[in-house]
Amino acid sequence: MSVALDALNHDILIHIFTALSIPEILVLRQASRRLYLVSEEHAVWKTACTNEILGNGIPFPKRPLTALLAKDLERQTLRAYRLGLNWRSPATTLHHVVSSPSKGGAIEDIRFLSRRGRCWVITSSLSIWWTLCVRDCDSLQVVAQWSPGKALFNGLVVNTDDQSDATIAISIHRDGYTTVEILTICWDDACGITIHPRKTLDTSNKPIALNGDFIALCDHDSETLILNWKTQEQALLKSPDTWQDKPLHVAFTHGSIFVVRARSVCIFEEPRMVFPGDDLDILLPRVFKSFGWVDGVSLALGPSALFSPVSSSPPPLSLLVRNKGDDPWRPTERFQFMMLNTDFDHTASHGTSPAEHEPVSFPFNLICSLSSHHRGPLRCSDMVLGSYGTAVWVQPSDWAAVGLVTDDSFIEDRSMSTAPQTLVVALFPGLLNQGSLEGHIKVVFENDGDSWSCLDYDEARGLIALGSSSGEVTVYRL
Repeated sequence: MSVALDALNHDILIHIFTALSIPEILVLRQASRRLYLVSEEHAVWKTACTNEILGNGIPFPKRPLTALLAKDLERQTLRAYRLGLNWRSPATTLHHVVSSPSKGGAIEDIRFLSRRGRCWVITSSLSIWWTLCVRDCDSLQVVAQWSPGKALFNGLVVNTDDQSDATIAISIHRDGYTTVEILTICWDDACGITIHPRKTLDTSNKPIALNGDFIALCDHDSETLILNWKTQEQALLKSPDTWQDKPLHVAFTHGSIFVVRARSVCIFEEPRMVFPGDDLDILLPRVFKSFGWVDGVSLALGPSALFSPVSSSPPPLSLLVRNKGDDPWRPTERFQFMMLNTDFDHTASHGTSPAEHEPVSFPFNLICSLSSHHRGPLRCSDMVLGSYGTAVWVQPSDWAAVGLVTDDSFIEDRSMSTAPQTLVVALFPGLLNQGSLEGHIKVVFENDGDSWSCLDYDEARGLIALGSSSGEVTVYRL
């Protein structure tokens, strides 16, 4: 006696769906309305996401699966599945999502902001006044904006903890005085998006990282202040003075603090925080490495064990270094990808000075290198390395050259072909690269519009946002 599949009890159908691959789920659910309804269950997509996304090294937003509604989990799992197929395809494609009209001043900074399963694009630009705008990610329509009036912006960071009431930290220079404003961005169905000042910090240092209640504030040479902006507890880290060493990244991980600057990387032990008025010790690094003159360094913390069940070891750290080179006319740039040694001891004995520690060699190993053609003036210096080994940067257009000139005439007038500014998407060793130790350039996309001035990259959603010198914002999707 045969029994129709959709006549089986609910638990058996759930068990059947959890044994299927994602393509098989999408086929079977079309057989009947009941099967379609069963396929929408949270247990079906939790198993599919765990086995085929997280277990297969595909980028996924860093939220516990149990915190997602069934519909959101299904949508995000299918999006991640398509993203993984695109990355691992021999012909990875980039799709234009949306562009905003060019208006106002140049976009100076751009960041993705994800909260409650929603995604926005944050931009800072100068029109009459410097303005911070929150834009809908799908339409780029401005849904909220904030401006302190006659002031300059310098430095914008988004909180990595989406549960914190501090969303953004931004440096503001006004009337010869510099402060850091901590802003809260709220969203609800009734009021929409609103921006509220939360705290003002009296400091001339630039905000580089915001992680929950902790903010890293750096000067332009050697000092990094770690501050709990709620309790005012603080610690001072000092890198060797390499002069004009622009701060790029600060990462808190494994009992260590990694401070990445334009010309150096320092690793500090986790400091003892003190309250204002107590003796503030200066903590020196356990590890220091100078790269010389480079065009950029990007640091990425690998997926945590919570979101990547394929490994119980601590998430790895990786570095991508964009070498400047000694020859400004060199036709290629070199990108070096490094990973932290798995046996590196992140902990150090508290109460001992750095001078008492055993010397520690630079714990990052060079894994692979990539060369990218074309050299020219670097209008957009942003370079983003993702947790899964993907990276995005803008390659500058070639130097303009038409011949030698005197005060009043050309000695030689010879037209030369030049390459335009290009967006480069690359894949380095990591979970997504399935064990390969080689790097690959996956997409090279030429810019046929106004010069790009800044970029951000959301690896988990496969989104790239670019700001231009004319005020245009563009979003692409992998």
